[in-house]
Amino acid sequence: MARFSERIGVVKADRVLQADSMSDALRNSLWNVLLELYEDKNDRYWKPVANRIAQFFRKVPADELPYQNHKLRLWVKDYFFGLPWHEVYDLVEFIVDNHLDMTAIPYMDGYSRTSYHRVNTDRLIAIFNYTLERELSGFRFIQGVLSRITDPVELAEIEEAAEASARAGLHGAQEHIRTAVELFGKRPEPDYRNAIKEAISAVESVVRQMTGSASATLDPALEALAPKVDIHGALKAGFSKLYGFTSDEDGIRHAILDQPNVGFAEAKYMIVACSAFVHYLIIKAEEAGLLKGG
Repeated sequence: MARFSERIGVVKADRVLQADSMSDALRNSLWNVLLELYEDKNDRYWKPVANRIAQFFRKVPADELPYQNHKLRLWVKDYFFGLPWHEVYDLVEFIVDNHLDMTAIPYMDGYSRTSYHRVNTDRLIAIFNYTLERELSGFRFIQGVLSRITDPVELAEIEEAAEASARAGLHGAQEHIRTAVELFGKRPEPDYRNAIKEAISAVESVVRQMTGSASATLDPALEALAPKVDIHGALKAGFSKLYGFTSDEDGIRHAILDQPNVGFAEAKYMIVACSAFVHYLIIKAEEAGLLKGG
């Protein structure tokens, strides 16, 4: 549930996914990954980390770096927290690309390609991806490269569906969408299963108000629209199948939701798809005069 200060509008809730910004919580969590990674009682890591950042990322004189290990850490930290949000991602990607070299075992004639760090590159990517997901970043490492996992159009569709529901007096659908988003972004652990259920319930709510039946399914609603608005037969059939997938006894409630691996991808897909579905039905129903604003 949203905090009290968010519910009464004093504090604006965070966006579902951070695609063009970075909250303090996300930045702090990324720094804490670096701190856990390179803080070492033997003082082995901050010097090579700071030196590589100075030479190859920040590109400043490396001989001006502080000498003491804790001051090297502060040098990296001050730089990290002073970066614009998108350059933080640049630095995180740089860290992943250079982690092996920064923790390589030194020899007289250089460095080996064998790291003595307990965390290898694959594990580091997994740690960053877990952190990015937990803090609702719109980016993940895919094949070692930070990539956008959401689209501004998807975020806009969710918001537009909720607004259209409110304008049409479909406050049940609006509340289901709002709750789905809230559960999707729940801290510290998102509730993906119930987010999916709420997204499906938004579709059901619209369908039932369109037909005036408390137990209506999608097909009767589409049949009611068909004589009054132009819905392509293939599109109508596709909608019916999508809704059937989410609602019948072999559908998402009884199959996907019973699986242990329901996660971010499934919840995101269903929230976006159901929101778009709700928005489309509202537009068609309004055109047909089947809905009145509330």
